Amino acid sequence: MVMHITTDNNMRVRFPLCTMTFSMVIILTIYIAFNHANIYHINRLASLGLTYVTYTAYNSTDLRYSLFTVYNDWFKTNDTNIPLVYTQMILVILLLIYTTVKQRYDMSSMWMYLLIIINLMGLILFPMVNDLLLLYIIIELQSYSLYIITGVHHKSYNATRGSMLYFVTGGIASIGILLSSYFVYNTVGSCNINDMTNYYAIHNASSLFDSLDILVLALIFKMGLAPLHSWSMAVYNYAPTYMTGYISMVAKVSMLSWIYTNSNLIHSDLLMIVFYLSIIIAAYKPLFQVNFKTMLAYSGMLNFGYLLLPVCLQDPSYYIYIMQYVVTHMLMFLCLLASNEFISKPNSQWSPIVNVNQLVMPNKLLSMCLMLCFFSLIGIPPTPGFYGKFYVIQSLIKYNFTVEALSIVMFSVIATYYYAYVIKQLATNLLIPYSQPINKSLALIISMLLVFFITYFVYMFNLLDVISIILS
Repeated sequence: MVMHITTDNNMRVRFPLCTMTFSMVIILTIYIAFNHANIYHINRLASLGLTYVTYTAYNSTDLRYSLFTVYNDWFKTNDTNIPLVYTQMILVILLLIYTTVKQRYDMSSMWMYLLIIINLMGLILFPMVNDLLLLYIIIELQSYSLYIITGVHHKSYNATRGSMLYFVTGGIASIGILLSSYFVYNTVGSCNINDMTNYYAIHNASSLFDSLDILVLALIFKMGLAPLHSWSMAVYNYAPTYMTGYISMVAKVSMLSWIYTNSNLIHSDLLMIVFYLSIIIAAYKPLFQVNFKTMLAYSGMLNFGYLLLPVCLQDPSYYIYIMQYVVTHMLMFLCLLASNEFISKPNSQWSPIVNVNQLVMPNKLLSMCLMLCFFSLIGIPPTPGFYGKFYVIQSLIKYNFTVEALSIVMFSVIATYYYAYVIKQLATNLLIPYSQPINKSLALIISMLLVFFITYFVYMFNLLDVISIILS
């Protein structure tokens, strides 16, 4: 791979501009926090700041200059990871909007936005990492902020318990990353990914692949994919519902995006093994579950298992699937958080809904929104989930991965049974003779997402055109 360093003047200010904008938001947030400002005002201010950062990043990045490195080859920006960075920033902003309005169960924290902005720095830098030592630093920046976010509500025993478990398991995976970096340096003499690519092109050394397999296994451990997934079920159960929606998505998207960007250095056989184990376990185990958060954790493992195949092939269908899953995931968790208003006997202040039979909500439209989300996870047309699976299966057939395509179809059918169990419970809400409203601001956010969700098939073709232009 040949790396080009552009001479465009705008390139010199892109990274410092984002850094300065992040610093401005952090300093202003800390200032208001120490002056005892209203927590919801702080959250709204931080949301506006992150929106401005996203807008600035979009305007300052020109995909015509698609291959360049900065900071002594530490970061690499190309046409593969730029769309993924945008996706992560939009995901975080939409998840954080929930905390800008007052809810029945107060989940606000003075330091929440500061921690999430720090975490977002790690999220957007991780797909662009071009050096294994820097990869370790960035992933620790991302991971340690996630540990604290998980246990930020320290009055909850389960939240603290989940945070400690997350910390211990994440530390084990970090050891694997350092061990892999040592073996790579011992073989190549450098931890730079460009040097690793050139070394493999000349020597075709299998030992380099073996060393990177340790790194991939460590990332799979951190993502909670099979067979290293048991810890994630416990953490998602212990964490408050809002934190579960955050930690179950952002870290996986960031790490899988880095694997997708550098998949030419990774054994596809290893990813295939993880793919089969993930879809088998995630389709079978939830059939015996009544815990709603555990079912959603297995659902996430199933969907990210599907994403491993486009990662192996470096196929553009990865973008289609990840974007539809982000939209479905955000809409589903916002609807779940909105339904907390109607729980008469909550399990706790932090996680009012634990079991499926608690999904009783006297709001027909909210129930229908949740049902549409589960229809999308099943893959029923014309929901976004159908198009995501369709393009993944189409790309697999194009590359002659027929067995894998049939496996996706078969295990999707098995997973339909536990999705249908949840849909059946939600359908009973349509028989409730009365209706109660939800928060107006939250209703507006859900409505905007629902419009994009329903009309996804309209924008999807424009998205495909953009991706084809970028990759051509």
